[in-house]
Amino acid sequence: MSSLEKPEHKLHHLLKNAAPLARYLQKNASSADAADIFQESIVRVLEQARQKPVLNPLAYAFTVARHMLLRLKALPAEQPDELACQSANPEEMASMQQTVELVSQTLAAMPALRRQVFVLYRMEGKSRSSIAALLQISEEAVAKHVSRALADIQRRLDRQRAG
Repeated sequence: MSSLEKPEHKLHHLLKNAAPLARYLQKNASSADAADIFQESIVRVLEQARQKPVLNPLAYAFTVARHMLLRLKALPAEQPDELACQSANPEEMASMQQTVELVSQTLAAMPALRRQVFVLYRMEGKSRSSIAALLQISEEAVAKHVSRALADIQRRLDRQRAG
C-alpha cells in the first residue's frame, strides 16, 4: 500500500466503523444526545483531517465523543442545550448512519485516482497545485476529479432519497 492510499483507507475505515461509535454513544447518552454527539464527532474528525492528516480517524472520533459525553455529564441539568446542536431521534440517527455508509460505498466504487484526489483535497485540505504536483497531473484534472467525486456522491444520495 503506497502512502497515497493511506488517507483514503483511513477515511473508509472511519466511515465503515461509524456504527460502533453510534452504538457506544447510544449506550452512554440519551437518544437525542447520542445523535448530536455522533454527528459532531464525525464533523470534527473531518474538519481536523482538512487541516492536517489524522492518523487514526476512528480513535479520534471516539476521543471527541468521550470528551463531549464528559462535558455533557458535567453540565447542570438546566443547561443541557449548551452541548447539543439539535435533537435527533432514532430514525434520524439511522438515516445519518445510512448516509455515512452510502458515502463510504460511493468512495469505494470510485476510480482510484478520483478517490485519491478527493481524499487529498477534501479530507487532507491539500491545494489543487500540491495534488497536481504530487500525482503528476494538471490542476484542471484535479478540479475535474474533485467535481466528479462530489457529483458521484450527490447522485448516490439523491438515488437513495428518491428510492
